[in-house]
Amino acid sequence: MAMYPSWSYSQSRAQTFDECLRKYYYHYYGSHNGWSSAQGSEEQVTLYRLKQLSNLYILFGNITHQMCESVIRGWVEKGAVPRPAYLETAMKNMLNDSYKESLQRELWLQDPKNRIMLAEVYYDDEVLPERIARIKERQYAVVHNLYRTAVWRELQQGEARIVEVEKWDTMLLHETKVYVKMDLLYRRGNGDLVIVDWKTGKEGDFSDQLFLYASYVQEHYQLPLEKIEVRVEYLMTGEHEVYHPAQEDIDKVVANVGRYIEEMKSCLDDDYYNRPKPESFFTPMPSRRACGGCNFREVCKYRAV
Repeated sequence: MAMYPSWSYSQSRAQTFDECLRKYYYHYYGSHNGWSSAQGSEEQVTLYRLKQLSNLYILFGNITHQMCESVIRGWVEKGAVPRPAYLETAMKNMLNDSYKESLQRELWLQDPKNRIMLAEVYYDDEVLPERIARIKERQYAVVHNLYRTAVWRELQQGEARIVEVEKWDTMLLHETKVYVKMDLLYRRGNGDLVIVDWKTGKEGDFSDQLFLYASYVQEHYQLPLEKIEVRVEYLMTGEHEVYHPAQEDIDKVVANVGRYIEEMKSCLDDDYYNRPKPESFFTPMPSRRACGGCNFREVCKYRAV
């Protein structure tokens, strides 16, 4: 049993670091070893459980990504094109099953890693009915807009070959493991590689993470940047954005990652073992927006109400 968690960087880690240092501590350090009541303290077990909470927006995003992956793999492997009505029903059933599973609190407490618990259900949030109604409206849009994307058209017309779909990998930046998982990577007939990012939220939600993906593709596939394209597909609206990353874009993002890593390591007493400073060092950063949806509001006495 490792006393401290392994060290790595991800965009979600950086977002949590910006949002609230106390939440960052709970998620990445306080919860460590909490997966076993025999190994972890009562506090670690509680934090580990809370870390596993999902919410309706995250759940919907995950199910949408699963739907996109299933459709693309089905087309490549079998030439099958599921009807939109079938996909809508499948998504609806998965959402309903997840909600029902969230009602089984005792079963989740026994196995929080492998069972679903929605934060809206766990905390009995008043926003639950409103969010359910909103998600129902979005199901139709994401299914129908997937079939309208240029990405889908290129795949169907045989103009593209799949290279990666939802594949986990890593790259090394500033002597730190950085996780990479592209929604889709495909190669056109002219040799260009296209990185696809499915979005279920608002337009303009471009992430610097996509430039890191371009850097990974450049290095891993030995391809010049001018042969790499980034496509952001907004499945809610059917709109998309196309980027052709330049070296200055890559350099800027890599430098930004370096600054995050430096700041994160300043919170450690020992960066070799990834041993954090005491919990009190991680200053709470309460705000109604952040605290209202925080998984750890049950244990944090500093939360804004």
